[in-house]
Amino acid sequence: AELDTSWKKLLINQFHDIIPGSSINLVYQTTHKEYIEIHKKCDELIKKASTTLFKKNNSSFVLSNALSYYYKGVIKIPNSFIGYNIITESNEEISTQEINGNVYCHVSLDPFSLTTFYKGDNGTLISAVDKETKKNLLSEHGNVLSLYEDRPLNWDAWDIDFYYRDSLLETAKPIKINKIKNGPVLGSLEIHYNIGNSSIKQIISLSNQSKRLDFATIVDWHEKHKMLRVHFPTNIISEQASFDIQYGYVRRNTHKNTSWDRAKFEVVGHKYADLSDNDYGIAVLNDCKYGYSIVDRTIDLNLLRSPNNPDPDADQGEHSFTYSFYPHDHDLIRSDVIEESTLLNHPPLLFDSVKNVKSKSP
Repeated sequence: AELDTSWKKLLINQFHDIIPGSSINLVYQTTHKEYIEIHKKCDELIKKASTTLFKKNNSSFVLSNALSYYYKGVIKIPNSFIGYNIITESNEEISTQEINGNVYCHVSLDPFSLTTFYKGDNGTLISAVDKETKKNLLSEHGNVLSLYEDRPLNWDAWDIDFYYRDSLLETAKPIKINKIKNGPVLGSLEIHYNIGNSSIKQIISLSNQSKRLDFATIVDWHEKHKMLRVHFPTNIISEQASFDIQYGYVRRNTHKNTSWDRAKFEVVGHKYADLSDNDYGIAVLNDCKYGYSIVDRTIDLNLLRSPNNPDPDADQGEHSFTYSFYPHDHDLIRSDVIEESTLLNHPPLLFDSVKNVKSKSP
């Protein structure tokens, strides 16, 4: 009954005016309160389930993969594992890497699995080149963070007008770069930017076993009538691009030859947007940003806006999100873009200081 109530609240709060930020402020006061209640109830249910599924063990942790896909990727593990190697259930050793006080390792998890990991005895964009194919993927610098004037003629929180492209205010300026040594798990770089009245922190990381370049981003946002976007100019030439929707994908032209094409300057995309020819492609994945623009060879993602109406405080404050640059062989359907974008959006649940009651996954 408690789960059913939380589920109903979740559905109500995904009403089409609530998600894009086009309701009055009072709606969001209620929405934020109910989302806190939903998350609290879900956390309680997860904790309750863990007491049945696991038993206490300070030298191990469990990863839960609730997907029907194999999960392959880098995860952050408990800090108590600093200085230790990780041992799998099959007694294989996995290397770890400490970065800025956090510990990371690369894991491979079966679908619908609960997997225990143990401490071992002892215990790191100017261009983008695919080392396998030798392809140069960018035509110009990528991951360019840009701030635009954003004043639509009507419907402040609803609309984006095509002429925003002519209203570029500035690009983000790096003020601090912390280089992090490459390690057995990943290579990473931390960059701090200023843009407008806001600040951005990015941790850019590349797993040693993946082509997916992740941009974990924290923005302290204090703008009015501004829009933050990031773009990647690629070397992919294709007449159409593909954008993820709830039960598949839609395709849109990358040229603006007709008035109909020009009117489709912004396209919804849930987990990815992909630009491919028959042999090769590049996708930009994301975990919570859904407005794309792909013109010619450039993939552009809308990150933040700051309308005044109907909520004068819309989106002010701190935001945390991740987007990824993902090159791949073949076109969209013959690639693993759909799977990779799902992995980005659904990392496994971690249960610290426990081990699985059963040796096998359910």
